[in-house]
Amino acid sequence: MAFMLLLLLAIAVAIILKRRSGRQLPAPVAPAASDSASFESANSDSAIPAGMEMHWRALWVSLVVFVIVCMMNRLDISIRHFSIALALLVLMLAPLPRMLAILRRSNFSGAGAAQCATIALAVASLVTAVWGYPNYFPFFNVLSRGKPKYLLVNDSNLDWNHAMPKVEEFVQRRGLKQILLDDYSFSEVTAYVPEAQVWSCQDPSAADGGRWAVVSASSIVDGHNCLWLMKYPHEALAGGSMYAIQLPPVIPAAGTPGGPPVAADYRYMGGVTTFDTRTMFLNFILDPQQLPPFMDKMQAQYEAQKKKK
Repeated sequence: MAFMLLLLLAIAVAIILKRRSGRQLPAPVAPAASDSASFESANSDSAIPAGMEMHWRALWVSLVVFVIVCMMNRLDISIRHFSIALALLVLMLAPLPRMLAILRRSNFSGAGAAQCATIALAVASLVTAVWGYPNYFPFFNVLSRGKPKYLLVNDSNLDWNHAMPKVEEFVQRRGLKQILLDDYSFSEVTAYVPEAQVWSCQDPSAADGGRWAVVSASSIVDGHNCLWLMKYPHEALAGGSMYAIQLPPVIPAAGTPGGPPVAADYRYMGGVTTFDTRTMFLNFILDPQQLPPFMDKMQAQYEAQKKKK
């Protein structure tokens, strides 16, 4: 939030400088005056130092290009795909101290307040970065208004299999011998959590009653249909990337209040509706020999669809 306000402040200062430079035209310089003196005066009133004009142009052109590409690309489904544009936005703040100095030299009445606001917002941004460390993946500012993050965003905006060390810490802290794990990845989770048992929060068994389960925040509403779990005691892990849930002693029947969904309401990662891609890739990892026949099957289906067209 502080960073967004800092960007708005920089834009406001730039607009003020633009308007004041339009009203306060420099007085004519006598022919005897030094050309270098007039150049230094003009350069001192420019937000971009002399010799850096091409750098600045490359910066904002790159920002515009990356933003347009990110907004038009249908594969950009996570904020991490926007990270280059965010880094360029940070660099766009580089002229702000120089603009504030120019504003102060022009005797603008609000220059002091603008400098104080800049310092306060910069400090607030640093404090926010330190406070959110290391859980930047699921970090949300105050605009989320305290709503559950899994209701606001989807896909890998909350979890991308980075929180496994926190799951193992939870297992060790609780002294658990085994834990049910519904992750949001295409990897073998036992490499990170030896006590993990691959589990689907959409299809629990009666034997799972009373046990601890860890579910990715991305699987609660988007990757799977498991909002029913949040009615039971739970603990956020890694800043809300994953949730540890204690299942009830008796799990209600599918489709009943407090119970898992019926098969017709299942959801899978990536918007797939017919099969669980996570299980498919896990099978390939455990048994690579399954991959060639699967690829042959997919190729045959593709050729069949192609002939129909």
